[in-house]
Amino acid sequence: MLYGPNVLFAFIGAMGVLMMVLSVMAIPHYQIVKDEDTGLLARLQRKIDQADLQITAVEYLKTSLFLAVVLGLAAYVLTAAPAAVLLGMGLGLLGYWSYLEERRDKRRREYQEALLEVINILQESFTAMRSLSMALANVAEHAPAAVRADFAEIAAQLSLQTDMKETLLRVAKRRRDLILDRLVEALLANQQTGGQQLGPVLAALRESVQALAAGRRRVETAQARIRWEARIVCLAPFVFIVILRQTTPELQGPFYASIFGQIAIILVGVMSALAYYIMNRIGSRAVQPLESVGVSP
Repeated sequence: MLYGPNVLFAFIGAMGVLMMVLSVMAIPHYQIVKDEDTGLLARLQRKIDQADLQITAVEYLKTSLFLAVVLGLAAYVLTAAPAAVLLGMGLGLLGYWSYLEERRDKRRREYQEALLEVINILQESFTAMRSLSMALANVAEHAPAAVRADFAEIAAQLSLQTDMKETLLRVAKRRRDLILDRLVEALLANQQTGGQQLGPVLAALRESVQALAAGRRRVETAQARIRWEARIVCLAPFVFIVILRQTTPELQGPFYASIFGQIAIILVGVMSALAYYIMNRIGSRAVQPLESVGVSP
């Protein structure tokens, strides 16, 4: 009869210690972008596009609902507890959302790091050719896969005699990437002034991107073990319940079949989900790319 409360109290203590450690290690993060797309589906679709998932927002919601139903049924089969259905459904929704955000942040980090190679190619090409259009065409041909489509679009538009400023601003607005915006500003400034001093500007920008990428890699390495420990801690109570049901149902049954047992399952589930989500978001702030406020016209 005391297994349930003991698990609950142990879990609360473990979560408290974990959150204290992560709070100390977290790096402050400030979201300065203002969303022009105020609709829920529009914001969700932008996240999906940034995560490079080839689905629509409606398809994402349908998949989330399907996962919620499947995991809810699976949780009931494993535990025979009605409350576990709600937890399983919540896990399906929260798990898919966390996957979307992690994939989105990963793709955006890859994009920014790929811009480092773009800057190198631009600097070498511009020095050799003294033509920004030709340098951008060379980038489109040799850029890393993460950014190649954007620069291929830019090169294709320039070959059609489209205005360079209009093309660059359109791509920058779609990407909402801080590093790309600074690169676009440097290219536009060079075009507008007719200057030949693009090299030093790109060199300074390259140093900034290199420092940013190196800092992120150090943080990700430090966080890897903590993230796995957090996953284990959050899943441990539910694994324990399933093991008890399979091995000693006479101990598990009386408590978790009662109203207090159902409440304990719900409380532990909600605390586990919230603790993991908050931990994940706090940890990702140190490596999450800032969305841009836009390019200065």
